[in-house]
Parts: sequence; structure tokens; C-alpha cells
Amino acid sequence: MSRTNLISTNRKFTIVIFLVMLFLVLIPLLAFVIVYAFPNLAFGDYLINNIVYVFISTLVLFYFVIARINYYTLDIDSYVIDIKIYRSVIGAFKPKDYIDISHDMFVDFSFFNRSFSFNKTLMIKIENDSGKRIVKRFNLSFLSENEERRISKVLKKIIAKNS
Repeated sequence: MSRTNLISTNRKFTIVIFLVMLFLVLIPLLAFVIVYAFPNLAFGDYLINNIVYVFISTLVLFYFVIARINYYTLDIDSYVIDIKIYRSVIGAFKPKDYIDISHDMFVDFSFFNRSFSFNKTLMIKIENDSGKRIVKRFNLSFLSENEERRISKVLKKIIAKNS
């Protein structure tokens, strides 16, 4: 029996992206502190005149930091497929979405892109003991083409083994 092993995660990359986006959220707040500390700066007039735009862009960035950046851990061994999706800020210790199935239950998979998002969606079709098919979707943030090929190769090998 051939060994099927794959461990894939984007945790380090997601932490870096989170820190960059957090810095971008904190810049307008720091700018307002500087404006109130030094009210005669020309930058302060510009900031006060465009406060609506600064506030909206800060909220949008904050939304992406909180809601849209996930990290995943995908662990496939010779018997089990284990996928866990975590939020980067809220619920970083408890999986938002997870699956832990045996290779026998795995039927099919596909990847598709999300528009206006950093995520690619991995759709997995599962067949339970009673023959009912279930579709499970996982948003994988910042999934590279190379990583997608590695995951596809292992999952295709499992499908071929099950046939």
C-alpha cells in the first residue's frame, strides 16, 4: 500500500498579512493622535477635511482583518483527511470549519476561485455509510498555485485508490 502524506498550512503567511493589515488600520488612528498633538500641521487640515474617507477605509480594512483572513491546516495521511479552517483573530484557537474523514468516505473534490477575495474554495464531496452524499466547502486563504497542485495530486491519488 502506497503512503499518502501531505501537510499544508498558511499560518505563517497569514500572520504576516494580519500584522501588515493591522498596521494599515492603526496608521489613521496614529495620524489623528498626531493631528491633535500638533494642530498646526498642514497634514491635519487634509485629514480633517477627508475624515469620512479615512473612517470608511479604516472600517473596510478592519473588516478584512477580522472576517476574511483565515488560516488553514490540511493534513492527509494514509488513512485520514483532516482539514481545519481558523479565523486569524476571532476564534484563532477553535476551528471555524473542520472535517476529519477516512479515505473511504472521500468521493470527489474541486477548487474554484472566489471573486473579490483572497480565498480559493476547496469543495469536497463525501459519501456517508448510508450512501448519502454531502458537499463541504472550505475557504483556503492565500492558496498558491503550487500548493493547489500538491493538494490536487494527493486527493486524485486517493480517488484512484478508492475506485
